Amino acid sequence: METRTYTTIDLRKQMGEILDRTRIAGEPAAITRKGKTLAYLVPAEWFEQYTTAQNPSARASGQDAA
Repeated sequence: METRTYTTIDLRKQMGEILDRTRIAGEPAAITRKGKTLAYLVPAEWFEQYTTAQNPSARASGQDAA
């Protein structure tokens, strides 16, 4: 899936639409200012999978608390 690029001005004007595209359609977004990428907006599930893969002990300790 191709990452769409938005400027910070686009983000201000179209926040709801960009969030919906990311959440519902699973489209990642690159946020830029003056031609430089500042951040990426990805679906929450992607980020959760990434953080779990980076820190497997956090997942295990979270299961113990339940």
